[in-house]
Amino acid sequence: MEASESEVAVAFFSIDPLRASTDVDWPALVAMDALIISGSEPKAADIASEPSLAVVDRILRDCSGAASLLFSCQSAHAALHLLHGLQRHRLPYRAHGAFDHWVHGAALDRVGGVQPGAHPGTALVEGLATPVRVPHSRWNAMTSADLRKEGVDILLDSEEAEWHLATGPDGLRHVFLQGHPEYLPDTMAREHRRDLRRWLSDPMRPFPAIPSRYFPHDTELTLLDLAVRLRTTFDPTLLDGFPLPTHHSEVMADWTADAEVFFANWIRAVAQARSTAAAPADPAPQPIPSI
Repeated sequence: MEASESEVAVAFFSIDPLRASTDVDWPALVAMDALIISGSEPKAADIASEPSLAVVDRILRDCSGAASLLFSCQSAHAALHLLHGLQRHRLPYRAHGAFDHWVHGAALDRVGGVQPGAHPGTALVEGLATPVRVPHSRWNAMTSADLRKEGVDILLDSEEAEWHLATGPDGLRHVFLQGHPEYLPDTMAREHRRDLRRWLSDPMRPFPAIPSRYFPHDTELTLLDLAVRLRTTFDPTLLDGFPLPTHHSEVMADWTADAEVFFANWIRAVAQARSTAAAPADPAPQPIPSI
């Protein structure tokens, strides 16, 4: 089947790193053509001590036959640690907001356009018009400099938020996302409200900063006023009317178009890889009989 004609079937697997892995249907997981492995909030200061590391390690070993393993968020950090020995670093402040990224390295030609075939991972960023806006939400990072030092290819990079998209040498088998292109328009608002609630229960925490380049100016002013009242009254009922956007028109930037292009590129690349792997090999040439 041609990649352009492929049908996509989606299956979800819930894996709790704090429970026995025998609860997981591993044969069904191994049978997938490709996997997206999401992350979770960190449980340990050191990536090597994260409970999820054992799950990611097993996926790397048991699912090595998949056309692509796409690791997101903490699972990307775990995979990069296991594959390349990279360590994550605690940030002095939380990277929380929507940041601009540019196509980087060999995937970019001299005039700033994507050059098909210039890099094995170029197909993943084809059709993206820079800058590419991507949400980030994390206290930890693996830096762009660290990835380059270990020879990991970065395709989307940011001076403010570090890399977002990186791949292994073939551009598809291992794909790493440090940002969150899958976020809904209200996700970061809900995270900020959650963080304010956590602060109210423990005011010794750092007071949560408003996500960068996300809320419109008028909403930011409302939230700054809310912050003053929370720090004065410690009244959790003030959060009852927290402004939650219902559409991307209510936030500063709509990242969904770029996210859809990326995931469509990834699915197309997976389908092409599977189609190529399934194609019968050309028969060996037969010797011409002598007369």
